[in-house]
Amino acid sequence: MQIVDAGMLAFAAFHALKGKVPHPLTFQVPRMLRALLAEAPDAYALCWNSARLRKEEIWPAYRDRPEIWQEAGAADFDAMLRVLSSLGAVQFRADGWEADEEIAALVHRLEGTRRIRIRSDDKDFFQLLSGSTRMVGRRRGLVRWSDVKEIMGVTPAFAADFQALTGDPVDGIPRILPPAASKKLLATRGHVRDWIDRDLRVEAGIRWRLNESREQLRLNLELVDLSAEAVGPVPDALLDGWGDSHVAREIGERLQITYLQSPELADDFAVLRERGEATRRLLEI
Repeated sequence: MQIVDAGMLAFAAFHALKGKVPHPLTFQVPRMLRALLAEAPDAYALCWNSARLRKEEIWPAYRDRPEIWQEAGAADFDAMLRVLSSLGAVQFRADGWEADEEIAALVHRLEGTRRIRIRSDDKDFFQLLSGSTRMVGRRRGLVRWSDVKEIMGVTPAFAADFQALTGDPVDGIPRILPPAASKKLLATRGHVRDWIDRDLRVEAGIRWRLNESREQLRLNLELVDLSAEAVGPVPDALLDGWGDSHVAREIGERLQITYLQSPELADDFAVLRERGEATRRLLEI
């Protein structure tokens, strides 16, 4: 099973073709997905951020950067979703959900039943890695659960705790402690939830910082935690009620994208429809 952090795919498509072709998402993302399909005979699911994120509502500084539909434009983004759906892609975009949470929910549902590959470079997914779940990204390549300690300094079981303590400037999450102190604290005291409400007997500077930042640490952990308890059940997939591959050709004509108008389109993307059917059966959606 391949679970795709689709926003990263779309950003790569947009910045590669920005200013070179009209509607770069609708033009390129189906092609990029077709290339992924050629790499492995698996089922695929694409996960997108919602326009409204629950995490932004509890921490307004979270992910303070443009989303792909804001950079590429809503018309291109919506047309791309419709084309992918009409070609058979299984997609998730649930109100209030971040793609990270959707991916985590899928991983927890499938864990132990089959091998899973998360298509992303996002270190947030380190906490999900196991003997049967790996990551593949454009920057790091293949990451196994056994690679996480070398990369981050802690095992996957403590990845969320480490991120909650060290923060993440990319996602707007404040730092509580530096990495070295965080690793030492986790090694000696265990998971953050086990001691967050206690006055720890640690060195004075760390003790003061933890006591002063207890509520922020609690919030940080809520923002980064992708455990089954934190994300809950798999959300509903995007409805694929826009029709068959004729929709793609109609959109191609309207947006003047030649390859989407091709009569061979159905044959070109037959494998995508087959994988979509396999994914739906797998997830029982």
